[in-house]
Amino acid sequence: MHPARALLLVSLLLPGLSAAAPVIQVPEGGRTVDVVAKGVVCGPVRGGWTLGADGRSIRPPEKVEEEARTLELKVAESADLCATSTATVTVIATGPFPRIDAGATTFYPDDGRVELRGTGLLNVAIAWAGPPRGEAQRAPVQGQDVCLVPVPSTGRGPTDCAVPVAQGLPVDAALYQVPPHGRRGPEVTTYDANGNVVDPESLRLRPGRVVLTQPLVRASGIDVSKGPGTVAVSHSEAIATVDCGLARCEVGEGVIFVRNVPGVDATITLRMRLTPRVLFARGEALEQVLSATLPVLACPLTAVEGTVLRSVEDSALVVRLDPVCAHDPRTLVWTINNQRARPERVVKTAEGTYVLLRTSGTPDQQVTITALTSRQDGTVVASDTAKTVPLPAPRATLELPGHGPIDFIPTNRPAEVRVAAAKAGGRFVLHALSGAYDVTMRDTLPLVQGEATAGGFVALRFGYRLPTLPAELATTDLALVDERVQRLVREASVPARVDKLFEFVCANKQGQDEVLAPSRPHRIPYEMRGTCRVILHRERLTPEEGNQEVVLRITVTRPDGSARVESQVEQRMFLRPKGDERVIPIPGSLAQFDRILVQVSHVADEARYALSATDRTGLPSAQWTAIVRGGLFRLYTTATIPAGLYRATEPSGQLSINFGLVSRLALLNSEGQERLLGIELGLMGLGLVPQSGDIQFPPTLAVVAGLGLRVPIGPGAAVGAQAWVAREFRGDITRRTNGDPTTDRVVPSSNWSFIFGPSISVGNVGYNL
Repeated sequence: MHPARALLLVSLLLPGLSAAAPVIQVPEGGRTVDVVAKGVVCGPVRGGWTLGADGRSIRPPEKVEEEARTLELKVAESADLCATSTATVTVIATGPFPRIDAGATTFYPDDGRVELRGTGLLNVAIAWAGPPRGEAQRAPVQGQDVCLVPVPSTGRGPTDCAVPVAQGLPVDAALYQVPPHGRRGPEVTTYDANGNVVDPESLRLRPGRVVLTQPLVRASGIDVSKGPGTVAVSHSEAIATVDCGLARCEVGEGVIFVRNVPGVDATITLRMRLTPRVLFARGEALEQVLSATLPVLACPLTAVEGTVLRSVEDSALVVRLDPVCAHDPRTLVWTINNQRARPERVVKTAEGTYVLLRTSGTPDQQVTITALTSRQDGTVVASDTAKTVPLPAPRATLELPGHGPIDFIPTNRPAEVRVAAAKAGGRFVLHALSGAYDVTMRDTLPLVQGEATAGGFVALRFGYRLPTLPAELATTDLALVDERVQRLVREASVPARVDKLFEFVCANKQGQDEVLAPSRPHRIPYEMRGTCRVILHRERLTPEEGNQEVVLRITVTRPDGSARVESQVEQRMFLRPKGDERVIPIPGSLAQFDRILVQVSHVADEARYALSATDRTGLPSAQWTAIVRGGLFRLYTTATIPAGLYRATEPSGQLSINFGLVSRLALLNSEGQERLLGIELGLMGLGLVPQSGDIQFPPTLAVVAGLGLRVPIGPGAAVGAQAWVAREFRGDITRRTNGDPTTDRVVPSSNWSFIFGPSISVGNVGYNL
């Protein structure tokens, strides 16, 4: 290091290490100056310094030796106290004051030097003070350096000297000239050669030019992602004005604020005019107007696929801001195709910040989503263009558990709602509609039930959601949409079990009522036949089952299958839930072996009942069967017409056209039907039509007895076969000879005979035993 610079550094450090004692500096050869205002200077002094007679003043030497240029003198309040005083004062004999041409002086703050022009520059120091560039919040830095080797600018006359200063000083940094070998500081008092105190501000150096050599703009783009658009500059204090075209620019501390940025895809050209006397060195040229074209660095913005819906009123869409964006989405002004949108929800994740924007809907094929700092500022901090997608139509089916699909909304019981999956991964969620229907959940399955007072037609309302969004947004409706079909709101009548609503009751032998089970045969004591009745339990019908329409049929048939008309009942009933009990007796007078058939069935009305479209097993029905007990035998009389009987006794032959009345005793089965074989006794007319054979049986009346086989063919009619023993009341039996009746001879025969053959019987008059 140069000795002069080392000496200067030591002289700057020593005052800081000491108690900053006062410093008096005066040019060598100058007049006497006061060292202390009161007290005395404790002598003696050396090196050509002269102490004044008053003991308070001192005069510098005409030609000072370097070792005596700076003296530290002890001072005291009086001469008696010099021995004990510790106070000191430093006196410096400076070189002659230089003459600096300020107009020809150039300050290079980026390079850290001041180029001086003048006379007497050797050992002249330049002191500086100012905040470091880009660090305005820090305390100003201070320092000084000296001119060591002045260089003549021409053959004779002023010289030039480059003095280093701290790099990064502002262009308006305070520069002060310090006399050769002198100091600067608040403790320093400077006198001129005439002994006058020099004002420190008179020593301030104002260079004629300030030349910037480093780029003024220190940014590669206009960053609007973290607030208002900013452009970092190295010397904002050197910029007088700045123009940004369509945007609005303002100079701040170390930055240029850019507002009203028209769009994120734009570039902005800054035209900066420097303050007077400040120039920018571009090669050999010096410029005062600078320009820089910078791109706009905005927040990366992406519209989430599948959320930008077309032609949907009061819809919402979701956008994602990159994590580097420092803006609060709630404070930004959002527009969609220049229409205001409202940020409804904000969710922060590791992938970025999701914003749910509520809009009034758009019919356009694509939209431009823009975020501005404010309506007044108008800086676009984020923008994206996305294609819109049509909202898929919801498709839902309603189903009553256990009864299949339905095409209406029930008011008396909930129905399951199954919604088809939407395209693009979306899903529909059923919403309740006040005044029409309510929605409940069973596990993950929605249930819908119309309000009791609702009527008419209504469309189901769904919310459209996107499950791929973050959890907080996946449960938010992007849009509300109604089903394209309307459904009737009415009661759901589910066919109830009729065996629960109807009972068939008869008394047993002890007179106690018994409820007869359906679909099983029952036997009723004859003496209790009048106790049978049908009981309708309308109180068992629940509101969930709804209204019911049924048909009750009561049929009573005799043992021969004929209907007992007076006992027939057929009623069509409309049943409402929670009605009263009703008793329907079996009408008419029942006889032995009468069959009672009770049938109950629903009226097949698909407009009333919720019938399954796939399971067509029929409506619930039930029937009860009961038979009145009777005797074991039946004794009755019937008219019998044997078409042909064969007489097996000699003389044998065919008896044509027979007629008579026969009493028959037959064994009955459990249903009152007679067995095939019975005992018969009766009176018959035999051979009522003459025969054409040789044997001529005369028409006769006979008493017959024997067995008969009888098969019923209808009410009171039967066909059968008989084998009888007959006692005939007739004349002689003759044999025809030569075809002459007058010559027929009598054939000997008995009046007892055995005859058999088929017959037809009509009538059944008798009683059971």
